[in-house]
Amino acid sequence: MTNEQIFDKCVEIYKILDNDKKEEKAKRELFYLLDKIQNKIPYPPILNHLIRKFGLYPYMNQDTSILEDRFLIECFKTNIGENEPRVLHREQSRILKSLLDEKESLILSAPTSFGKSFIIDALIAIKKPKNILIIVPTISLLDEARRRLIRKFYNYKIITVVQQTNLESNNIFIFPPERAVEYFPFINKENIKLDFFVVDEFYKISKEYENERFAPLQNAILKYTGISNQRYYICPNIDKITNENSILCKGMKFECLNFNTVFININKCYRDKNFKKEQKILEIIKRDEKNLVYTKSQKSIKNVCKILTENTSIKKSNALLENFAKWLLEYYGEHYLNDALKIGVGIHHGKLHRCLSQLQVKLFDEKDSLKTIISTSSLIEGVNIPAKNLILWDNKNGTKNINHFTYKNIIGRSGRMFKYFIGEVYLFESPDEDNNQEKILDVEIKSESLSINDEINNEVPNNIQAEVKKNQLKIIDLMGKDKFNLLKKEASLKNDLGVILKIIQILQSEDFNGEIFTYLFNDEPDKWYILSKIATIREFHCNNINDASNINNVELVKKLSQNWIKPLPKLIKDMRIDLDNFFKFENHVTFKVASIFSDINTLQKILYPEKEIDISSFVTKLSNAFLPSVVYTLEEFGLPRIISKKLHQCKFIDFENKDLTLEQTLYKFKEHKADDIVNILKENNLYHDFEDYILNYFYDGLGK
Repeated sequence: MTNEQIFDKCVEIYKILDNDKKEEKAKRELFYLLDKIQNKIPYPPILNHLIRKFGLYPYMNQDTSILEDRFLIECFKTNIGENEPRVLHREQSRILKSLLDEKESLILSAPTSFGKSFIIDALIAIKKPKNILIIVPTISLLDEARRRLIRKFYNYKIITVVQQTNLESNNIFIFPPERAVEYFPFINKENIKLDFFVVDEFYKISKEYENERFAPLQNAILKYTGISNQRYYICPNIDKITNENSILCKGMKFECLNFNTVFININKCYRDKNFKKEQKILEIIKRDEKNLVYTKSQKSIKNVCKILTENTSIKKSNALLENFAKWLLEYYGEHYLNDALKIGVGIHHGKLHRCLSQLQVKLFDEKDSLKTIISTSSLIEGVNIPAKNLILWDNKNGTKNINHFTYKNIIGRSGRMFKYFIGEVYLFESPDEDNNQEKILDVEIKSESLSINDEINNEVPNNIQAEVKKNQLKIIDLMGKDKFNLLKKEASLKNDLGVILKIIQILQSEDFNGEIFTYLFNDEPDKWYILSKIATIREFHCNNINDASNINNVELVKKLSQNWIKPLPKLIKDMRIDLDNFFKFENHVTFKVASIFSDINTLQKILYPEKEIDISSFVTKLSNAFLPSVVYTLEEFGLPRIISKKLHQCKFIDFENKDLTLEQTLYKFKEHKADDIVNILKENNLYHDFEDYILNYFYDGLGK
C-alpha cells in the first residue's frame, strides 16, 4: 500500500470511531489495515497515532511517530527480563501497575492474545520476588514457561520436577497441579513462603469445565494460598465469578477485560450447503500458511493425517523433516507421523512422548519447516504456538462436547501479535457457542479436592467438611481409628476414596500375603504376583488400547519393564500393540498405576509396620516407565531416551547409577556444548543426522 492509501484508510477508521462510535468495528478495520501492510513499510505518523487511540502501543513505530507519541511509547516501556525493555499495551500496563503498586491479589480474565505472561515476566524483572510458584495445566505449557523464564532470569533456579530439592536464594517453581500437591510437604517443611503465586488457566478449578483434573488444582490452591503473599490467577473469557468469597479465591479482585490485540475472523464452514471436510482442509493446507487443526482424539488425528498424506498435491517437506521422519522410523518404528512429516504435517497429543511434542512445536515455529500441526486439546491449553489458520475439525473433546472455555482457547490459537494481525478460524462442526450468554465460573470447593488425610480448614463449607468426615469414617471402619490417625500424618494419598477403600480391602483380605511385596525388589517380572491382585482395581487397567480382548494389562506392565533394555520397536512388538497404544499404556503406567502403588505403599506401611517393607523403589520405576529416573525426566527437557541410551553406551553419563541426580546430569551437560555431544556420538558411530537439531534444541532450554 502507498502512504496515500494508508492515509485515506486511517481517515475512514477515524470517522467510524468518532462519528459512528463503533470502536470494535474501527479496531477490526485497523487490524485489516495492519495485516495488509505487514510491516513492509514504515508506519506514517497518522497510523501510529491511530494505533495509540486503541491502546495498542507495542504496534506503534517509534521512529516515525510524532514527538508526543514517541514520548508515550517510552512511558509504556517495561523491563520483562530481556536485553531491551518491551512496550506494553494500555491494559497490560494497568494490570501490572495494580500488581506492583497496590500489591493486591488478582484474578484476570482476558482474551488469549492479551499477553498475560508478559505481566508475570515484568513483575519478576521489576519486583524481584524470591520465591515464585506458577501452576500450569499441562506439561507442554510447563516446558514453554521453563524455556521462556530460564533464558531471562538466569539468577533464579527453575524447578519443574519434585526431585529438585536443592533450592537457592531465588527460585521459580513451575508445576502442574499434581506435582504442586506432591511438592508441598517439602515447601512446608522448609518453611518457605511464596512472594508470588500464579495459576494459569484458572477456569480448570471448576468441576463443570474440568471434570477429571479439577481436584488436584483445588487442592494445590488450598495448600499454597496460606503461604503466599500475592496471588495472580489468569484465564480467558469469563464474565463473572460465583462464590467469590470461597476459600479458593478469598480476598482476590476479579478483573474482566475484553481487550483484543488481534482480530479473529470466524468462518462457519459447516453452514455451507456443499461443504465437505476433506475438500476444505486440503484447500486451506495447500496455502503457504501456518495451520493448527483441532481434533477430539488420537484416532481423529490419525484420520486427518490419512486424508492429508493420501493427497499427493500437498507440497513436499524439506530435508530437515525428512531426517526427522528417518530418525522416527529407526528408533520408534512405523507410524503415520513418518509420512505426515514428509508433507510438512505434525501431530500433538497428551500421550505422545514429551520430547516428540516439543520438537514438533519447535519445528512449527520455524518459517520453512512444519506448516501444519494436528492436535487434541493438549496443544490448545495455553501453549504459545500462533497460527494464521485454526481449523476446528471436531466439536468434541474426547466424547464430550467442547465447553465454552475450550472453544475460546481453541480459536485463540489463531492470530498473534506482530505475526498475524488477522487470525482465520474455520469451523467444520458447530461448537454450539452462545455468544450472548454470560460466561460464569463457579469456584465452589468440592469434597473430592480434599484428601482423606488433609487437615480440614474451618473456612471449608460445613457441608464439605461433613462429606470429608463421612469419607474418613468409611476408612476408619476398615482400618481402625489408631491406624487412621497415623495415616493422617503421612503425605496426601493420590487416589480417590473408592480406590483407597479397594486397596485397603485387598491388603486386609484373608488370602493376601504381604510377603509378595518382596518379589518387587528383583528384576524378575514373572514373580510380580502383586500385579494380579491389584488388577482387580478397575483403575489399574488402561482402557481402549486395542479392541482385542486378549490384551492383558498385567503382562503389559511386565513387558514394559524392559523399556530401558530393549529397542523401542522390538519392545512394542513383544507387547503386541501398536505405537499409539504404547504411548497410551506407558502414560497410564507412569501416572495411574504408579499412583495406585504409591498409595499401596503408604497404606501397607500403616497396616503392617512390623513387616518394615517399603516399595517406593518400585513406585519410582513405574513413575519413570522403568527407565532410569534421570532419563525419563530429561525427556521433559527435550532429550529423547534414545540419545540418553547412546550417551550411556558412550560412558558419557552412567544413567544406571542410582545416586545420579538431575542437577548433576544437567551440570555435566552444561560443561559441554551441543557440538561436543554430537562429536561424542560420531566418534562412537552412534550419531544420526537429525540428532544435531535435537541436541541444539535441548541445549537451548538449559539456559546460561
